[in-house]
Amino acid sequence: MAAVLAPLRLTPESEDDRIVVSKKGLRELERQAEERAREIERLRRENAELRRRLRVHENPNVPPSVRIHAPGFARTRPLVPSDERKKPGPKPGHEGVTREPLTPDQRIALTASRCAKCHGEHLRFRGTETRQEVEVVRKRVVTEYEQAVYDCLDCGAEVRPALPSGREPAGYGLQLQTEIVLGKVEERLPYRKLEERLAREGIPSCPATLQAVVWGASEKLKGEETAILRRLRASPWVHADESSYRIDGRKVWIWVFCTEVDLLLVIRPSRGREVVEEVLGKEYTGQIVCDGWKGYLGWVLQRCWAHLLRYAKSGAEESAEGKALYATLCEVYRQMTQGLGTASPKARARRITVGTKALTRLLRRYGRNRSAGVERVVTYLRNGMAGWLTFLEHPGMDATNNRGERGLREAIVIRKIIGTLRNWRGAEAFARLLSVLGTWKLRGENPSARLRAVLA
Repeated sequence: MAAVLAPLRLTPESEDDRIVVSKKGLRELERQAEERAREIERLRRENAELRRRLRVHENPNVPPSVRIHAPGFARTRPLVPSDERKKPGPKPGHEGVTREPLTPDQRIALTASRCAKCHGEHLRFRGTETRQEVEVVRKRVVTEYEQAVYDCLDCGAEVRPALPSGREPAGYGLQLQTEIVLGKVEERLPYRKLEERLAREGIPSCPATLQAVVWGASEKLKGEETAILRRLRASPWVHADESSYRIDGRKVWIWVFCTEVDLLLVIRPSRGREVVEEVLGKEYTGQIVCDGWKGYLGWVLQRCWAHLLRYAKSGAEESAEGKALYATLCEVYRQMTQGLGTASPKARARRITVGTKALTRLLRRYGRNRSAGVERVVTYLRNGMAGWLTFLEHPGMDATNNRGERGLREAIVIRKIIGTLRNWRGAEAFARLLSVLGTWKLRGENPSARLRAVLA
């Protein structure tokens, strides 16, 4: 049996040596080179596409709660083994919270004649103990009105009497209408689930009827929405933010404008400054707390420090210079905000001077740095230089736009559930209801009682 010899591979001993290759071998080498080039190009495009997708989860504008679930996210803290975890529940010394007893509607004395364990009848009375049980009694109440119908002999119109409150009898009462609206907006129930919920109470309904109730309530809240808008335009500063939304699958934008006691949401097809002009007015003289989007340029801004620090933290993950820049920015933010609530006007002015010098030094130190992560942070810092310390000039103003982001949170949760709104009329009703109900909650008012009063 002949031995199988491995192919002999010749390599040149020096750069001057030549290798003689047949035409067939040369064509094979060229083919392999072309295949490798095509594979490298395919992998390059695939890598670029995967990086683009990953930026959706890991860019600095994504909150930490979303980044935790991003593909390939590395936990900053390792998982603690189960045997080393702290015991759940209150820590030693924690004072418990007991529910305050309610005023009882009825009192019932419970007595026993035998032991529940051994069924013995020899019992000795030791005392009493009071316990409360809270129950909800739901009862459908159907009221039938017999309306007299008249013809006006003066103008020929048909006349029907109204209820003592002045409203016409409707298919659903005020409290039921209130429950439908709150179920749709506050509890995020789809109309199909609302229909099932009412069916359990013996109330017939259908999605179209429930939608009419919700849209009708929105129409009656136009006055409340106008009052919110008027107060926002008179406010010394407003928190503003925006996020993408969808109507019938098409991309639009939902905007929030809010203060400590007012909340206004609007849905518009644009993300431009014309929306800010429409809501606040071109002559608005207050300040806007925002993330620095170009649509807010032209007004006095307070740029959000949370966005800046998130950009810097992202840069710190890429280079040592980025880590140093992030640490310095965190220290500047701490110095500017620590004890700010009790700082005097003179102390605030001193902080503005110190903070401006500190930020200017950072721009001078890192302005020409081209390392990964630093250049992006420096550009973001430089573009908003006029608006990082505005909060020091106005007592009570926040250094971050957390309030604006909280104002959008409910709408964003609903977006994650339903994906898209169906039409513009429903979108307007949706935004108006969220605005008015959110404002009532910010003011500490009962949304159910206020909504019932408006519907009446």
